[in-house]
Amino acid sequence: MNNSNPVAYFCAEYGFDTSLPLYAGGLGVLAGDTVRAAADANEPFVAVGLLYRGKGMIQAITEAGLQEEQDYTFDPVSHGLEHVYVDDQPLFIKVHMSTSEVWLRCWKKTFSDNVTLYLLDSDTDQNDPPQRQITHRLYHGTDESQLQQMFLLGVGGVKLLNTLGIHPRLYHVNEGRPAFLIWQLIRQYMDLHAVDYESARKLAINKIVYTNHTLVAAGNKVFSMDTLKSYCEYYAQKMRISTEYLLSPGWSDDGSGFSVTRFALNSSSKSNGVSQLHTNLSQKQWPEYNWCNVTNGVHLPTWQDQQMSVQSAPLALWQRHLELKHQLSTYVHHKTGYQYDSTQLVLGWARRLAGYKQLPLLFSDLDRIKAILHHQERPVYLLIAGKVHQGDTAGKEMLQAVINHMQTELSGQVLFIPNYNLEIAQQLTRGVDVWLNTPEYGKEACGTSGMKALANGVLPLAVADGWSAEILPDSAGGWTIDHTQTANSLYTLLEQLVVPLYYQRDQNDLPSAWADRMQIAVNLAHQISAKRMFTEYQTNLYNLE
Repeated sequence: MNNSNPVAYFCAEYGFDTSLPLYAGGLGVLAGDTVRAAADANEPFVAVGLLYRGKGMIQAITEAGLQEEQDYTFDPVSHGLEHVYVDDQPLFIKVHMSTSEVWLRCWKKTFSDNVTLYLLDSDTDQNDPPQRQITHRLYHGTDESQLQQMFLLGVGGVKLLNTLGIHPRLYHVNEGRPAFLIWQLIRQYMDLHAVDYESARKLAINKIVYTNHTLVAAGNKVFSMDTLKSYCEYYAQKMRISTEYLLSPGWSDDGSGFSVTRFALNSSSKSNGVSQLHTNLSQKQWPEYNWCNVTNGVHLPTWQDQQMSVQSAPLALWQRHLELKHQLSTYVHHKTGYQYDSTQLVLGWARRLAGYKQLPLLFSDLDRIKAILHHQERPVYLLIAGKVHQGDTAGKEMLQAVINHMQTELSGQVLFIPNYNLEIAQQLTRGVDVWLNTPEYGKEACGTSGMKALANGVLPLAVADGWSAEILPDSAGGWTIDHTQTANSLYTLLEQLVVPLYYQRDQNDLPSAWADRMQIAVNLAHQISAKRMFTEYQTNLYNLE
């Protein structure tokens, strides 16, 4: 790649290929879209992450409706990744971890002449079995194992770039997990400029920007200081300060531990939220920091069907939509063995299964939702997909209860598609009619799955949170759910507006009013594109002059 002072983008996950188990949800898909947008712009850009080995990455559902995790075995080379070489020798990076040292082999994926993704992998012969397993599993295990991944990503990533002679003009910490990269930068600046810790820290902060992706507590990790001290003692000694002082930028507001989010905020010169509402709430929660807004976007060449465009007339959009609906029903039949009538109105709800996204709310009044779905003249079908994080017992119980409804009261009109991934997401966001989004208000930082659906003329029925708060209320392309009475509003909109409109046909059996709304939706695609997002990164976040 071109080494001329690129932006260095650090993220714990990347979703750009269904066959690579490198992502858990929307954060990773967003990171993958960002890398592709950088490649399209051909801007100097280097991304850094970890190579996970697929442990527990496959979602299986038992007959009782309980999620189980199975391992996914893959060969990085046969899936398009390359070893990184220096002077014809494979490159290995060493990172000090507590009382041991961990070696990392280095992989890369080239997206363009100026854009490369590097991935660090602890599964190499130089390490003992416990060290080899650190990168086997994404976001799973004890606090200590998660902390180890964060050190490898942040410290190891900076060492990798330095070894390759890549000198970034700035470092973009995408979500808090890579934030320990500042420790390695401080050490480098202390040596390079012969300055003390405080001077080097100021130099490092001026090179770092940070994106916050959630205000939900589970997404803002807090570690005990005791867990961290054993890992930071080595670095504190190297920087000639105490461990307490080194950790002080991460002290949580209540003093209960080390807040990764607080540490990232204190280790960066500028921060951004991922929708205007999320940025406003972030500024309110952390007013002492330098905030700007960059609303997320999606990579349209990846997510938008090529035949869906602003030039298409409503009738042409509708005809293509019917083809995509049929493709989805065929795909679902192949995946699950179940069939449904694609001429029915089809609702989609698909995303990471976290409590604040409120999937059970769809079933809070079983009699009412059953009457909507099983209406004799205007039937409605509901497709659901999503994974629960491996350690989230409450989330697994929530999903089991929902699947139980599908197997009993709502049998025949609701289907769960297991092992949600990029391929399933692409099919769903093109082939359903309506995209549902029912989060607790203020907790959906952006919600890019709805963007993908909108770009394909799939109409949003959503709480005006995240990106939809910027577009949906002023558009005739969808419907806004009242978040003060979410379930009742959802049911009422379906009963009185959405379902009747879909089944309202002209003399040629065409839902012309529905197709008009589809055209409005597709015309909004440029506003939610990753191209627009990347441009705003450059002008709003990366401009540190």
